[in-house]
Amino acid sequence: MSLDANTGVSTPALFMQYATAAGAQVQTADSPEAAAQAIAALRLGALTCTAGARDAYPQVYAALAGPDGPVRVAEDVATQAADSTALAAALAGGTGLIVATAGVAETGSLLLTDNALAPRLLGMLADYCIALLDGDAILPDLDAVGELLARLEREGHRYQSLVTGPSRTADIERVLTIGVQGPKTLSIIVVRPPAGGQEG
Repeated sequence: MSLDANTGVSTPALFMQYATAAGAQVQTADSPEAAAQAIAALRLGALTCTAGARDAYPQVYAALAGPDGPVRVAEDVATQAADSTALAAALAGGTGLIVATAGVAETGSLLLTDNALAPRLLGMLADYCIALLDGDAILPDLDAVGELLARLEREGHRYQSLVTGPSRTADIERVLTIGVQGPKTLSIIVVRPPAGGQEG
């Protein structure tokens, strides 16, 4: 585990510290079951996930299935929507479960790199956004994420965004408002795979 040269704090701990300071709720999960339990406790309203979250964490996805069947997947919703306006309306509200490509310890930010419209809309239009972040994908600083961004750009990822905390604005009379132009809450679950294995 790497330590920050300036603070002597581990990279994951530094990420959690800065993400919390930015208004995100951060917790760790040491197993798929623990991640599913955390999501179940955090979700409010209907739960929709991205195909990326489903595919990266299949045991979490399976554990979240309820009596009405599996969790709705944003990309499946997109196939039934008449246009992007209908898709946005279908994905707005409730809880969105997304997967982050990386975290940035220096700022507490998440890197999101979904190329399709549906997962990008889900991360912006859900009232409550839960992001799954692989504990091994936390980078120490913006220089490191810059290198990753350049590589992803070369590989064809055209939609990349750094998200730091829930949506907030102070445009109106300089009064801070949370959740007007995006999720009201951002919860990050740092998933730590068991030693010697992966979640799959």
